[in-house]
Amino acid sequence: MKNLRIRSALSADLEGICQIEDDSFSDPYPRHLLKRLLREIGNGFLVAEETPGRLVGYCVSSIEGRLAHLISIAVLIEDRRKGVATALLRSLIEHLETRPVDELWLEVKQGNKEAIGLYERFGFAGVMILENYYSDGSQALRMRMSLRKQVPKAERKQR
Repeated sequence: MKNLRIRSALSADLEGICQIEDDSFSDPYPRHLLKRLLREIGNGFLVAEETPGRLVGYCVSSIEGRLAHLISIAVLIEDRRKGVATALLRSLIEHLETRPVDELWLEVKQGNKEAIGLYERFGFAGVMILENYYSDGSQALRMRMSLRKQVPKAERKQR
């Protein structure tokens, strides 16, 4: 997307974030949880804005000690495959690289080949399968990447 802007989420973004969440997942996070994450996470909650006020994606992560966890990343269905998730993930990683964080972890539905491919392009590797992880009983693939042995930023931006 040509005019895409990645920025820290604001409390005023809650409606747009909820819309993205509802559009993206069959079992979306409830509004109260997204509101709490917005309040507590700070700079680890990013939104992708196509034009002022039009959110097309978001990602949220938490940091505990030297580990970060990508809690969720989502893009509106009509705005997928346009580089939004790539831009969000790149911005998140750049943010985490300024912190004393060694690794970034995430869980993804094992059958979500598109998302797994995106994560692998950033250097994530699968480490284990989590049985019955999602509310529908499906499995998750836990993935991790090292933030200390990172692909040079110039190379990552070309991807």
